[in-house]
Amino acid sequence: MRVTQTELVIVALLIGYVAFYTHPAPKHLQDFLSTPVGNVIALGGILYVTVYQSLVVGVFLAIAYIMTVNAVTEYMTDKPAPVAQPKSAGVSPPEVNGALKALLKGTNMPSFKGDNRLPQVAQKKGTAPVHSTPPVTPPKGSPPKSVEHFASF
Repeated sequence: MRVTQTELVIVALLIGYVAFYTHPAPKHLQDFLSTPVGNVIALGGILYVTVYQSLVVGVFLAIAYIMTVNAVTEYMTDKPAPVAQPKSAGVSPPEVNGALKALLKGTNMPSFKGDNRLPQVAQKKGTAPVHSTPPVTPPKGSPPKSVEHFASF
């Protein structure tokens, strides 16, 4: 397939149009292609050029048309408003019934899961913690009472 110099110039101009002028497309072209009559004229012209003149130019005209036409979404509804999550006072503690109640009767167990550690109190620097025990001193060694002698074989 031989491409003439005129076709190459037209294709180069169409490539330049797509590269530099389709983001956004010129306002007068958008207005023309926003009507049904404008779309019919543009598509008819592309079909004529593709069938009777040059396939290469027709393909690039179709690409330029697709890049110029704005996307139309019909029957679009508004986005529904998000439903607010209802607020609650928290989760109630589970009921203790039957055999579990008998097992836990004498214990002082909390009715919830969570952190059961002793409460921590901030200490001033240099004071002993409230829940600590006195430090353990290492035992002092005593001298041996007798010296053992091992036999050598």
